[in-house]
Amino acid sequence: MSLKEIEIIGFRGFKEKVKLEFAIPNGSEGSRLTIITGPNNSGKSSILECLKARGGHSNPSFSVGSRNNYVDEVELTYRFNDREEKIKSVNKGSSETNRVEYDQSKQIYVVPSRRNFNPYFGRSIQDRDQYLRQNGYSGHREMFISNFEQRLFQILKNPNDFNSLLKEVLGFDAQWTIDQSDQGNYFLKFYNGEQSHTSEGLGEGIVSIFAIIDSFYDSKEGDMIVIDEPELSLHPSLQKRLLNIILRFSKDRQIVISTHSPYFVDLNSIKNGGHICRVISEGEGSIIYQLGNQGRKSLEKLVTNNLFNPHIFGTNAKELFFLDNNIILTEGQEDVVLYPEVARQLSMVLEGNFFGWGAGGADNIEHLCYVLKELGYKKAIGLIDGDKLNIKEKLQTIFPDYLFETIPADDIRTKPSKPAFEGKEGLLDASFKIREDYIDDVKTIINDINTYFS
Repeated sequence: MSLKEIEIIGFRGFKEKVKLEFAIPNGSEGSRLTIITGPNNSGKSSILECLKARGGHSNPSFSVGSRNNYVDEVELTYRFNDREEKIKSVNKGSSETNRVEYDQSKQIYVVPSRRNFNPYFGRSIQDRDQYLRQNGYSGHREMFISNFEQRLFQILKNPNDFNSLLKEVLGFDAQWTIDQSDQGNYFLKFYNGEQSHTSEGLGEGIVSIFAIIDSFYDSKEGDMIVIDEPELSLHPSLQKRLLNIILRFSKDRQIVISTHSPYFVDLNSIKNGGHICRVISEGEGSIIYQLGNQGRKSLEKLVTNNLFNPHIFGTNAKELFFLDNNIILTEGQEDVVLYPEVARQLSMVLEGNFFGWGAGGADNIEHLCYVLKELGYKKAIGLIDGDKLNIKEKLQTIFPDYLFETIPADDIRTKPSKPAFEGKEGLLDASFKIREDYIDDVKTIINDINTYFS
């Protein structure tokens, strides 16, 4: 089963019809990974709820709080390789729904962001299918994962695959079991050296990893796994190791993650066929912007053609996918450091968020602008050295909604001549002081930038 796309209208913030296309496998690592980014309350978790609404053994009921006030009815369309399914309100203003062409044999495993489970529980054993059918859409965002503790009994029957993945994320062999209190309740026991912790004393990170690994260990080729904010309560080193598992499984399983962490934005997976989208809330409600063909080509060039500038899409640069509008693109890393210093010397503030450590050259700014445009960024500025006026004019023509400025000097700082290198007079002199004859022009540029962003 490969889910090609979902179409949403009327659910929570989605007033207008939106569509999200999912990555389809091509055998490469990360080729089935779909990454969803966006600020809080933008609609990311709502998309995942719509995926969960497809599951369970009964028709979902959409409460008044989950229906968009302007629409007051919900219609969800799921398009697979070979068919189309729908969930639709029976009529406007009703919580009840009808399903069309539902294939109950194919379930989507959704791991919510709230991954706590009851520390003391009764005994029941649920395999993957039983668990998914019992835990369909609940109509509200719960504080605990329903019935997850019953999955622990299933894992304990044959723990090798689960424990192998657990070790890969944690970095050590995790000793755990299920015990029973004298009162008859069961609990998870986790060993740390000679000491043990019960379910109640486990750190949130360990609980989170248990829930996420459970979605993978007994999955099969062709399954779809959806994880909301996999980074929660995890140290960056654990996030990186978890990403390795996600990428490996995404060769032949569709995996969807919603994230705020740059550690889970893997650019090679996008190059291999994975998808990335950005969800934002605008005047008309939640909107999905998805990286298209041109943006994908631009991103591939930035990833593969900059062997000597790996910082262009290092961790700092990947914050791009989580920034609001008002992005400043510069040629290089010196610009990121020195432009704020220029503003400080002029007792001014330069508004906006700098992209990473620069684009790695003026030519790369065009590639970044394609990525920004397709992901729905409304305002961006390119600050370019004065000797590249032709690049500035080209960019302004291609991206009329963005602003491009050339500084009145050939470089941000003065660079002396060296063998095989012609020196440049910069905006800043050798002592990193702004040159007097450039002050008025630079003040105008900063005011233009701040006006554009405001």
